[in-house]
Amino acid sequence: MDIQALMQHVTLAPARNSIPLKQADETPGSQDSPPRAVALEEEQPWLAEPYMKGIKSMDAYLAVKQVEASLALELAKVAYTSFKNELSKLRPELAGKDFSFGLDVTGSIQIIDTHGSLSGEEKTWLAERLNHRGLKGHLTDHFETSVLLTKYDKTGFTAGYKLEVKDLARLIDYGRILESDNMQQTWKNQISERGEKRTPFISERI
Repeated sequence: MDIQALMQHVTLAPARNSIPLKQADETPGSQDSPPRAVALEEEQPWLAEPYMKGIKSMDAYLAVKQVEASLALELAKVAYTSFKNELSKLRPELAGKDFSFGLDVTGSIQIIDTHGSLSGEEKTWLAERLNHRGLKGHLTDHFETSVLLTKYDKTGFTAGYKLEVKDLARLIDYGRILESDNMQQTWKNQISERGEKRTPFISERI
């Protein structure tokens, strides 16, 4: 099924500006859900996402999620390019410094000071500008979708790794990903280099 066909089955949810990552389900009343309803959601997770009209199988659900993950990275790259253009005009002294960024466990932008060359004020300013460009929402979308792919895709790349919110800051340098020519491959490389493998490990060529 190609991308156009997939998009005929779904209406993408509105872009989000700030979505905190959670380590557990905090939905009110979620603990009171009937066991059968919970089991059905685990087997057919698209039923819990109202915008996924027309999805009838796990393969179709995973294909849509793969598209959403790729789209989130592409949108993040557009926002990041805009940020870099702005940075060279507003703070040229920072544009030449080697720094990167990721997300912490709350989903907030975290500046990675590669060589310890940034002051506290500079890191705060950079984080605020990156958030202003909407990067936080796009990167959160990408990570949350990747977690779902890890959970439900039993044969794909991430099926061989544990991908958890508590390891987010350690695992993923989004700045390096957005700077790369092949974002998906760079993301995979970071996971394979830093991620913890599941047991038993599912061998999958990257």
